[in-house]
Amino acid sequence: MHRLWGPLAIAASAVAALFGAAALTRLLVRRAERRYPRPAGVIEVDGVKLRYTRGGAGRPVVLIHGLLGSTYDYELLGELLAPRYDALAFDRPGNGYSGTPPSEGHTPIGQAYLLHKAVGRLGLEPPVVVGYSLGAAVAVAYAELYPDDVAGVVTVGGHVLPYRLPVARLSRVLRIPLLGRLAAATLLVPLAYPVGYQLLTLACSPQRLPRRYAGAALAVALRPGPFRHAAEDLERATADLRALAGSYGALAVPFVVVVGAYDHIAPAAESEAFHRRLPRSRLIVIGDGGHALHVTHPAAVSAAIDAAWTMAERADAVGERRADSVEPVVEDEVSA
Repeated sequence: MHRLWGPLAIAASAVAALFGAAALTRLLVRRAERRYPRPAGVIEVDGVKLRYTRGGAGRPVVLIHGLLGSTYDYELLGELLAPRYDALAFDRPGNGYSGTPPSEGHTPIGQAYLLHKAVGRLGLEPPVVVGYSLGAAVAVAYAELYPDDVAGVVTVGGHVLPYRLPVARLSRVLRIPLLGRLAAATLLVPLAYPVGYQLLTLACSPQRLPRRYAGAALAVALRPGPFRHAAEDLERATADLRALAGSYGALAVPFVVVVGAYDHIAPAAESEAFHRRLPRSRLIVIGDGGHALHVTHPAAVSAAIDAAWTMAERADAVGERRADSVEPVVEDEVSA
C-alpha cells in the first residue's frame, strides 16, 4: 500500500497546482477586465456580438487588429486620427470582447464578411480599411469580397501571403479540444505573461515597447477565450490566404503597404512581394521600424492613411476603379 503513496502524492500535487493556476487565471482575468473594460459600442451580426470603439469626425477609417489584439491596440493611432477621420476600431470576432463566431467565422474571409456587414449597418460610407499583421489578411479579404465598399486599404506589417508565422507553433496545444480548453483555463494565462511581454518587445523592436500599450495588450489578450481563438486564427489563415493571393493582380482598390525594415514577425520581404503583385499600390518601408508600427510609428501610419485616401480620390476622379482598366501604379518609399 505504501508504494501507492508516491504516485498519489504526485497526482494530488498536480491537481492542487491546476486548481491554484485556475484561481490565478480567474484573478488575472477579473483584474484585466476591471482595468480595461469592454468597448461601449456593440453590434450583433448573424448572432455574433461585435465590440467596437468609434471616435472623431470626417472620412471613415476601419481599424482591424492582429493576432490576440483588441481595440486597445489602436488607442495611440486613434488619437492622431480623431481630428480628421471617423475612426472605427473593432475587436475582431473571437478576440478582445467580441463574441466567438461559428467555425467559418474563424477565417479571414469569414471575419471580413462579419465586419463588412457591421460597417454597413453602422452607416459608414466606403472606408479606408487598415489591417495590422494578421488583421491585414482580413482587410485584404474585405477588399476582394467587397471592392465597391472600400475606398482603399492600408496594411501594416501585414501577414498577406500564405506563409506560416513563427508564432504558429503556439496553436498546436490549444487546438487539442479538451487539453486546449484545460490549459487555457489554468496554466497558459499565468505562464504567458512573460512570454507575451517578450513577443510584444520583439514586435516593437528596434523601438522600445510603450508601457501603455503593453499593459492593455497583455491584459485583454491573455484571457482563456481569446487565447483559444488565436489557435484558430493562425491555423485557418493560411488556407484563406492561398485562395485570396490568386486574385491580388486583379484588385482595383488602391493599397498602401507599410512595413518596418526590422520586422521579425512578418518580414519586409512579405510586404514587398505583396506590393509587387498589386495593380495599384504604394510601398512604404520604415527604416527604423519593426512589426508594430501602429504603436511605435503612429504618425507614419496616419500619413499612410492620408495617402490611401489621396489615391482613392484620384482613382475615383479618373474612373480607375474597374479591375480591367487598371494600369500598374507602384511607388516605393523608404522612410527613416
